[in-house]
Amino acid sequence: MAQPTFSLAYTSVRAAYIQNVIDLWRRTSTGKYPIEVVIAVDEDRPVTHHAASTVKDAKVVIQKETPFNCVKGWNLAAAHTTGKIIIAVADDFRPCNDWDEKLYTLKSGWEDEDWLAHTEDGYVHDIAVLGIITRKRYERFGYLFYPGYESMFCDTELTDCAYSEGRVLNAKHILIEHLHPDANKRSRDDHDQTHASKERWQRGEMLYAYRKHRHYPIDAGPRAQTEVKPAEPEPASPYAKYAVYMQVNRDDLCLNEVCKRFFDEGLRNFFFAIPDEYWSGKPTEPEHIHEVHHSAKCLNALGANVRTKLFTVSDYRFPGDSRIVVETRVRNDSLAWVRQHGFQHICVADSDELWPTGSLAKIKEIVDKSTPAAISLPMTPVVGFPGYPIKDAQDRVLSYIGGSCVLKDCRTPVGVVPYYENSFRVVHFTSTRKTAEATVEKHRQSGHFDDPMYDFENWLKNTLPNVKPGMRNVHMFKGYQIWPEVREWSDEELKDIPATIHQYLALPKNG
Repeated sequence: MAQPTFSLAYTSVRAAYIQNVIDLWRRTSTGKYPIEVVIAVDEDRPVTHHAASTVKDAKVVIQKETPFNCVKGWNLAAAHTTGKIIIAVADDFRPCNDWDEKLYTLKSGWEDEDWLAHTEDGYVHDIAVLGIITRKRYERFGYLFYPGYESMFCDTELTDCAYSEGRVLNAKHILIEHLHPDANKRSRDDHDQTHASKERWQRGEMLYAYRKHRHYPIDAGPRAQTEVKPAEPEPASPYAKYAVYMQVNRDDLCLNEVCKRFFDEGLRNFFFAIPDEYWSGKPTEPEHIHEVHHSAKCLNALGANVRTKLFTVSDYRFPGDSRIVVETRVRNDSLAWVRQHGFQHICVADSDELWPTGSLAKIKEIVDKSTPAAISLPMTPVVGFPGYPIKDAQDRVLSYIGGSCVLKDCRTPVGVVPYYENSFRVVHFTSTRKTAEATVEKHRQSGHFDDPMYDFENWLKNTLPNVKPGMRNVHMFKGYQIWPEVREWSDEELKDIPATIHQYLALPKNG
C-alpha cells in the first residue's frame, strides 16, 4: 500500500464530535491525496472508544498513561501514523475547502523535508496552534509535541522551536479556523476548563520558559538518548548567596506567581517551610500540602533549587501560648534550617506577597552598601473579594534577614533596628483569596485571630463584605488605624501584577 500523503493524528474526549470531525476533514479535501486517520482515546472513556471505532477506515489507539491529557493523545496518535505530513487534529478546527491541495503545493517536495507549516487560525495568528509537521521533522524529535506539556504552551514550543531553526513554511493564506471559546466561536464546556486551567497554564508557562532558555533540548521521548545535548552551564548568579524563605500551607492565591517573580529576578534558592497545622490548630489538608510540593516541582523544572520541610506545629505549641508565639517559634526554626544550608542572605515572603519587578536588585544594593541585619518594606494591602488596594497604608513587613538575626514577634527582629526602605511597596494580598469563603477562612486561621486587640468577627461581618473605593478606616486593629482608605488600582500597578491574578481583583471599568 502506498504511503499516505496526510495523517490526521486526532485525539478527543468528546464522543459525540468524533465522527463529524473526521467527516469534515475528509469532505473538505480534494480527494487527490491519500489521507490516513489515527484516533487516540483515553483508556477510561469507553464511550469515546466506541465512537472512534465506528469511524470507517480509522486506526484507533488507546492512551493508557495517567494522568490523561491531550498532548499524550496527540503524541500517541502521531506515533501510529505513516503519512508524510502529520496534522494534530482537534475538535474545534474547521478546515477550508481543498486544504490538502493548498498544503501540498506550499513548496515543491516539502513533504519529504523537515518543516512545520504555519497556517492561519483566525484567532491567535502568531502561534501555529494547529500542529502540521512533516514526517522527517517528527522522526528527528520523536514526538509531535514535547511530552512534558499537558496542553497549554505545547503549541508555543512547537512554533518557537521551528522558527528558531528556520524550519517554518508560511501558510498564513490557508485558513483552518480555530473555533475557540475565548473568541466567542463556541460555548465553553468542562473539557475546556480543564484544558486551559490556571494550573495548567502556569505549569506550561514555567516549562516553556525553562526549555526555551535551554534551546529546546530533545530530552524526552525515543530520541532523547541519541540527540540530547548537554545544557549550557548557568552563568554565575549575583544572588547565589541569597535564598527565599516562605512559610506556606497551600497555594491559596498566587504562590506560583510570587515564586516566578523571584525566579525571573534571578534568585534560584527557595525554601518552603510547610506547617502541618494552621496556627488555630486545624490540620493542613494533604491536598493543600500537595499544592506546595507541586509548585516546588515546577520551580525545580525551571532550574531552581527548592527545598521543602514539613514542620510539626504541635512541637512548638505549649499551654497558654498565643497563635503568634507559636508562629514565631516555627519561623525562627525555619530560619535556622535555611542557615544550615549555608545561606546568610534570606528574603522572607509569604505566598500572598508579590515583590514589584526590580525590587530584588534594590535589596541587594542596600545589602552590598550597608550590610543591614534586616530590611523592612512598606506594603500595599489588598482587601476584599474582589480585591481593592489600600491608599497610604501604614503597615510594613520584614522582607530581608541577614547574619544570625532572629525574630521576637512573628516577623519582628530581636535587638536590631531594620533598615527602612521606602522606594517600592510589596503588594500584599492579605485579605483577598480565590473565593469570598476562602478570604474569611484565611483570617479565621491567622496568627492574629485570637489577639484581643483585633476585632475580627465584627470586621468579617461588617467591613470585608462592603469594601469599595472611598471606604475609610478599614483595618480590624482596635489600637489605631493603619488602613486609612480603599482606592482603585492604577494602570501602572496592574501592569506589574501577573494577569493570572487579575481575575481576583476589582479592576477599573476600563481595565
